[in-house]
Amino acid sequence: MSQTLKSAILSMLARVLDPLVKILLEAGIGVGEFVTVVKTAYVRAARETGRQAGGEMKRPNASRIAVVTGLTRLEVAAILAAGEGGPVTPDRGRQRAERVLAGWWNDFDFHDKTGQPALLPVKGARRSFEALVRLYSGERWRTATILDELLRVKAVQQLPDGRLKAVSRTYATVRWDPSGFQAIGDQLAEHCETLLHNLKDPSHPFFVGRVLNTRVDPRWLPILMRDLRDSAEVFIQSQDRTLNHIGHTLSGEASGKGGTTVAPVRLGVTLYVVEGPGEEEPEGVGEDEAAGKGGLAVRDGGRARRRRARPAQARKKSGR
Repeated sequence: MSQTLKSAILSMLARVLDPLVKILLEAGIGVGEFVTVVKTAYVRAARETGRQAGGEMKRPNASRIAVVTGLTRLEVAAILAAGEGGPVTPDRGRQRAERVLAGWWNDFDFHDKTGQPALLPVKGARRSFEALVRLYSGERWRTATILDELLRVKAVQQLPDGRLKAVSRTYATVRWDPSGFQAIGDQLAEHCETLLHNLKDPSHPFFVGRVLNTRVDPRWLPILMRDLRDSAEVFIQSQDRTLNHIGHTLSGEASGKGGTTVAPVRLGVTLYVVEGPGEEEPEGVGEDEAAGKGGLAVRDGGRARRRRARPAQARKKSGR
């Protein structure tokens, strides 16, 4: 790797870490704890590289990992020995409460005659919240916990007669609590994996795009933000109905041709809008180029498929 490329990667890393370290400081996490997590991530990545090469399927080579990571063999051995007891790897699956809420909105068995989510009793063998949880989380005993969470974020309302009503498609996952930070980790990891895949395998890229205007007239900001939210909400709801349709979803194990087991894959779309200080127009950049570039990010492939969508800051509008 050339020194120029290495410098670019380190610069990228510093840019990514700036907002993350601010959160770490607010949470009282010092550099020592951060370094411990980084060392563990290096060992896990090197171990996975060995597995993919086919030479370390059963037992990782601590000496090799020490060489490629720059850690001592004792450090590597300690991290490998910790196994699942080490720093927790986030559950990359969809959050259980979010899965249950999506099922309520998309499964016709839980709809009323108008096609809207039906009012559900808490308990019951069929057409109840308990049955919904059992079907979409796989763990009926979590019914009370999931209900409490959906009530807390006001995605579900409990009526005076005790029945439950779905009032929002959105499950608020970004909060100052463990679930919120897990969601941030999931989304950042998926986004990075998508971009890095395209760098490493440009002949088979996942779709990535971006819209950005660094010189938006602030007088237009409220209108642009309103339009972006409205458009994003329509898009997300349409994709939610498609991706989480019961006909597109495996229930348990499914068999393919020849009786082989079909493993489920992950496929999703995320949209977010960014807003921040503007930038001066770079010298030599034409007016059209400075006005904005287009985009959306999607990943779909590998053992677990992921889709990500990212419209960034809006293009300047006129005549409104």
